Formats: sequence, structure tokens, C-alpha cells
Amino acid sequence: MPYQFNAGNYRYISLASSNGAFDPLGFLSEFITSGPYSTININLQADKNTTFNLYSNISMDDTTKVLHFSKILIPNENFSKKFQIQSGFFQVEVLNNDAILGSLFLYTSVSSSTQFSTQTFLNSNLSIDDNTNLIRVSNDYGMDLVRGIHTDFQKINISGLLETNPGSEETIGLGDDYIYTTIGTAANLVVAGANDNQPAGTGARFVRIKGTLDTGASFNSLYDVNTGTGSTGLNIQSVDSMEITEVGSLTHNEGLIQITGAGAQVLGNMLPTANFQKSAYYKVPTSKELVISDIQISGYSQGGTIKVYIYNPSTTIQYSIADFHISTTPQMIDFKLQKTLLSGEVIKVNYVPNIAGDLLINVNVNAALCPTISAF
Repeated sequence: MPYQFNAGNYRYISLASSNGAFDPLGFLSEFITSGPYSTININLQADKNTTFNLYSNISMDDTTKVLHFSKILIPNENFSKKFQIQSGFFQVEVLNNDAILGSLFLYTSVSSSTQFSTQTFLNSNLSIDDNTNLIRVSNDYGMDLVRGIHTDFQKINISGLLETNPGSEETIGLGDDYIYTTIGTAANLVVAGANDNQPAGTGARFVRIKGTLDTGASFNSLYDVNTGTGSTGLNIQSVDSMEITEVGSLTHNEGLIQITGAGAQVLGNMLPTANFQKSAYYKVPTSKELVISDIQISGYSQGGTIKVYIYNPSTTIQYSIADFHISTTPQMIDFKLQKTLLSGEVIKVNYVPNIAGDLLINVNVNAALCPTISAF
């Protein structure tokens, strides 16, 4: 038995547990009294698509229960979490979203040892979900975001590079002032390099593209560059990143690789030999919020202005939240933005030239993609 473990601090709840057949209608426990306990421990795995719901209640009356936590799980996903008990009673529900007989393992217990109720170990990817509320032993939170330990939260770096002075205002990295409103049009993958655009070419071979569809949903797709220019099959509204994942003997994409929408508007832009897109544009996907902390700029030009815009595609309203003048004196700017973008909104960084000539600008916007604040 573990050191200082008291069996009285722990209770297995058989009425809220199951090990065997997963009914097509799912599983619903009775209302369980929490008694002196303060923590609910859930271990769950099912071989079907499921929705896990945890309800709290001030009584055993079904009409007064409140949804405390909900999460959609894929087949065979391990779900192990601890929750703070907030009422005198709780109820566990596992919905069978496939409505097909399957198998279910559900182990529910309660505990009063809150000082040991950590969500995960320091180096574990068994991570915190949004809407859970307990003590956790943690590394630096920002470091954990970068490492991807928090599955419901994500570190976002919106990076842009501009090396050629444009003739007019443009979104950094996209070659034009990008405001996308057309929906319902499949985007195209455009491959310019001769050694990229051929079977088993010596240039780029596969590219991974991430972004947001015009429905607001996120996508993450891998494309065979060697098949050449053609439809992606997706109605893409925003491209967050393009990254070459496999190359031939050249070790990079030989030519320009783009994602274009209606009217050949550039949505994604990977420069020759870059292997990675650096475009300062990001759209917040459905059911998410983007918390922007700061922008970092390293710039040199003959004269121009960097403008940080917030854009709403639904209303077509756009406004600048920060402007920076860039001159021939090399500049390093670190500016706190402290701004929250809601689902569907866009942040983009543009450059407005005043004088032609040499130019080199790097921008990076630091942000965290978070779940929408829960209504629970």
C-alpha cells in the first residue's frame, strides 16, 4: 500500500462503472452521493465514438441536474481525468455515438485526498482538458504549450517574412492585401518547380497544409506535390502553415508552391527553397479563441509601416490594433498586444511601403489557441 494511503479516503463506485458490452444506447449511471469526498476519478475507454458527460446535482431529481463536463472521444482513446465535486450528487453518462454494440471500460471512484489529485505527471501527454478544475504539478505553462502537452490548448506562432519591397500594401508573405470572402470554392495546389512537379522528383515530394475551411473547421492534410497543380478538394479560407515533409536529392522545394482560391487569390505561399511558409495571417477556427500576447518585429527598409489588423470575414470590418514605422535603421520591436480574437476572426500583419528599395522584415505574433469559455 502507498505511503500514507488511507483506504477510507477512497471509494470505488460500482453503480457508475462498467466493464463489458457497450450498449448502442450508451451508459447512464444512477445519481451517486458524494458524501465526504471531493474528487471524482474517471478512467474510460470504448471501441466506438463516444461522448462522455458528467452531471452534478443538488438532489436526486433528474430535472435539477447540470452538465458539469463534456468531451467527445474517438474509438479506443484512453480518457483518465479527475474532477472536483461541486454538488451533493453526480451522474456519469457515456453516449454511444455510433449506436452499434461495442465494448466499454468505465471505472469510476471518489477520493478525498485532493493533495494527490494531480492531472498528470510533469512529462506526460495525458494532459489537462478544459473545464477540469484541480491542482496539477506542472512545468512552465508556456513550455508545455510549445511541446503540445495540453491537448485542448495550443501554442500559435504567426510568422511572416518579407524580403522584396512590394509596390503596394500587402499581407506579409502572401504578396497581396489578403481579405478572403468567397466561400464554396475548392482551392488549388499550384506547383511551379520542374523538379517538384514530376513523379519522384528531386525537389519537394510531399507538403503538409494546415488551416481553416470556409465552414470554420480546422484541417490538416498531406498532399503529393509530384502530382503537380490541381484541386485540393477542400474549400480553404485560411492557410496557417505549409511544410515540406519529404524531398528528393535537392533537399528543398525547387520552385514556388501556392494554395490559390477563387480568382487565383493566394491563400498559402511557400517561396522557392524555403520548405516552409512564412505568412502573417491566421483565422480562428470554430469553438476556439485566440489569445494574443505580443508581436516581435525585426525590420529594415527604406521607409514603410507595419500594420497589425483584426478582420472579421462575416462583417468585413477591419481595423488596426498597432502600427510600426520601419526605416533604414535596423529595428527590434517587442510590443504587447494583449488581445482576444473570437471564433471566425482573423489577425493579419501587413506592410505598407513608402519608399522603394532594400527591405528585410521578420514578424512573429505569439498567441495561444484556447477552447471557447465554457458555459458549464
